[in-house]
Amino acid sequence: MKIVADHHIPYVKEYFGEVGELILKPGRRISPDDVKDADILLVRSITPVNEKLLAGSRVRFVGSVTAGADHLETKWLEAAGIDYSVASGFNAPPVADYVVSVVAALQRKGLLLQPRKKAAVIGVGQVGRLVAERLKLLNFDVVLCDPFRAEAESDFVSTPMEELSDLNLITLHVPLHRHGAYPTRHFIEKDFLQRQKLGCVLINASRGAVIDSEALLQYGTHLHWCFDVWEHEPEINKIILEQAFLATPHIAGYSVQSKMRGIEMIYRIACEKQIIQPLSPPSLVMPHQALSFAGHQHHWQDIVLGIFNPIVMTAMMRTTLLPASECGVLFDEMRNQFTYRHEFGFTQVVVEEWLEEDRGVLERLGVRVDQKPS
Repeated sequence: MKIVADHHIPYVKEYFGEVGELILKPGRRISPDDVKDADILLVRSITPVNEKLLAGSRVRFVGSVTAGADHLETKWLEAAGIDYSVASGFNAPPVADYVVSVVAALQRKGLLLQPRKKAAVIGVGQVGRLVAERLKLLNFDVVLCDPFRAEAESDFVSTPMEELSDLNLITLHVPLHRHGAYPTRHFIEKDFLQRQKLGCVLINASRGAVIDSEALLQYGTHLHWCFDVWEHEPEINKIILEQAFLATPHIAGYSVQSKMRGIEMIYRIACEKQIIQPLSPPSLVMPHQALSFAGHQHHWQDIVLGIFNPIVMTAMMRTTLLPASECGVLFDEMRNQFTYRHEFGFTQVVVEEWLEEDRGVLERLGVRVDQKPS
């Protein structure tokens, strides 16, 4: 059995190295010649999987270590009899952590400090649900927008897009749909942007193309942009990068734990579908981190930013990408080198003295909180 995989998929050797001949390739450069005699293809979101890539190949299973499938031409795969799977929900915890980190950064910059704040979560799948829960823990009044769930669940209350206004925060967690009843490509457009009030925060941790970039630059400058994803990645719009309040290189779903969780899900799916014969799975243990903070009476925002600080990464992105004549390679490098963030649920924090309210916030977010012995 021959397996072709993106060489930046973490732990792919551990899970698939003994299954067959494992060929590792750069994800953006996997070609028809690479896969023509392969049985399994393992990809990330940067590899379009379609007829052009797989026609005439012997590939019978595509596993994507992603939560979404917009890079897979699913109708063609189904017609060609090629099985496929994504790692649905594997990155929900780090994306929810990311949104909390953005809120912490904004509050440290003097924003979102109102006693009562109103947020809209657009797209309430596995990621959006967890984001909504976290925002409620941070004292946001949360409205939900997900017409797909509203149609499927009689008790789900979805606020229509055209009614979303008077908000302090909007956060996007939708798949990229170009067609159908509720297409999301460029669904954040002129009318939606103009309807939002001055100073509203717009977070995008879904897909860059859900926002109309031209409309954003013309009609959305009164908003604070916090973007992890970008239209036309990796060749992103430098004007948007320069004007964004916070900017990160498509890493919201990246954590030490999610990288392990994603490939394990694809491995187990391949076993369940009998694409591969199950071997003894790797005995990998989800790692934890311990952080120690000096001083007294730390606020939850400072602890969260000690785990991951999007303000620092924004400065790094601008310093690295804005002067570059071609920023695509550098964008990918920044993304691929982001390997150090641990999820809140796998983090232990030790400080000398706690403010009880802030300690409670961190514990509700999943952080293990301890006090240094006196």
